[in-house]
Amino acid sequence: MRVAGISHILPSRAITNDDVIAALRCESGRHLPSGDVETLVAMTKSAFERAGTAIRYQLAETEKPYELCRAAGQAALEQAGLAPGDVDLIIYASIGRGFIEPATANVFQDLLGLRNATCFDVIDACASWLRAIEVANTYLAAGGRYRTAMIITGEFISRYAYRYGLRSVEEFEHWFPGVTVGEAATATVLVRDEADDFVCDFRTWGEKRALCLIPFENCADYLGMPTPNDSALVPLRFASFGGQILRFGSLKLVSHFREADDFNRRSYDMIFGHPASDGICATIGRRCGLDFGKFQFTHHLYGNTASSSVPLAMSTARDSGRLGDGSRVLILFASAGLSTVLMRFTWRT
Repeated sequence: MRVAGISHILPSRAITNDDVIAALRCESGRHLPSGDVETLVAMTKSAFERAGTAIRYQLAETEKPYELCRAAGQAALEQAGLAPGDVDLIIYASIGRGFIEPATANVFQDLLGLRNATCFDVIDACASWLRAIEVANTYLAAGGRYRTAMIITGEFISRYAYRYGLRSVEEFEHWFPGVTVGEAATATVLVRDEADDFVCDFRTWGEKRALCLIPFENCADYLGMPTPNDSALVPLRFASFGGQILRFGSLKLVSHFREADDFNRRSYDMIFGHPASDGICATIGRRCGLDFGKFQFTHHLYGNTASSSVPLAMSTARDSGRLGDGSRVLILFASAGLSTVLMRFTWRT
């Protein structure tokens, strides 16, 4: 498998920490005494500092997700030097979507004119792009009709995450991660490569599934367990118990890496993690004995862009010249579910 093209498109509206604090004071002040509001403000500022949160981007009123995803796809095709008819498979791999049925990939098969491509969706929370990479690599490595694949991500879910009218200080535990969410579209073009050294390893702890949710109305009928602290499930409202999921996820990811000799005994030129927090990425890197200088930290640039985070970081690194032909790439990632992921391959242009 070779990455022939990778691109990202950001929406135009910038959100700063000051914007969040101002809105929190205004909206929560309608429900809480001033002392509680200022407690929330202090907690939020401290959490921003620990995570490294600075700026993230959201859609302006005139922008539509499909437009940005289409632009990212067109840019990736141009990088790869391919025509739309050259693509055999398209996978849409994101939490963000406008409907359950049919597959969102159908939208981009049409809008990008990928007439020879079949398509489907892959969804696994923030790890969706990584799952899609593994699936696409399997198709490409099998030979046959699949020689070129495109993966599209379109994370535009802040409407489910950003809210400011808290009713208690206790809400902070599952509210804060929502105001670090950023939005982005990415497209990745993969082609079959006989010199394939792609290796991937997923592990899952499904008993932690209630720590991060965007529920439907009937969520409780399928979840099979209570949420932490008996927190109410509000349909389509993002709720993430950030402290719990980061502590558990980082512990398991470090153990996963230490136990995986096929990963921990190798040298790498570029390392990508899940930018839910630059601070947590740094902690994981230190515990794994990895070189900080090889990490691509992006939370401070874009916030947590969910499934778009790794391709966005890779596209940024490629544009800056940090990621080039022959770079040995390592990905360490933990995602809601809860799953941990190790992935390695050589970047070939």
